[in-house]
Amino acid sequence: MFMIEPNPNSEMKVLLRGLRQKLGHVPPHFELFATINPTRFKMFLEEINYLTLHPHIQSDFFTLLRYTIASDNDFTYCINLNKAFLLAKGYTLENLHDLEGTQKTLPLDERHQALFEAVMKAIYEPESFTVEVINALKILDWTDADIFDAVDHGAFLFRFSKVLKAYSKD
Repeated sequence: MFMIEPNPNSEMKVLLRGLRQKLGHVPPHFELFATINPTRFKMFLEEINYLTLHPHIQSDFFTLLRYTIASDNDFTYCINLNKAFLLAKGYTLENLHDLEGTQKTLPLDERHQALFEAVMKAIYEPESFTVEVINALKILDWTDADIFDAVDHGAFLFRFSKVLKAYSKD
């Protein structure tokens, strides 16, 4: 599966055991990440916790964003994990299908759709992520911090999908 065999240290094994209890399983890329860099893996989990409790952005937004970017980049582990989360929350396969391809429709309100489209621009066409885009989001009551958090998380997943592909045996 990966060029490096996951072998987390004892602290990470405890953390992964907790994730297994919460999720029912541990995705293989989590075990790899915990093995290679335990400090950054803990930071990643703290980031997910922060986003889950975000003061302005619905937590489902981030799960939908991860699913979309994972689908765009054929990041199978993340597709499956986030798909399971979304289906368990009541989203349908049709909702998920609407996030694939070129015309992506988020099953949330128009404010979140606008933020989502801006994140897609920032990641895939950074030159089109302009002051005008940011100002349009501010008109919808998104703050600079909200916009940054959304773009940062999308960019992280895009980058992480590439890192894991580099470490993959397949």
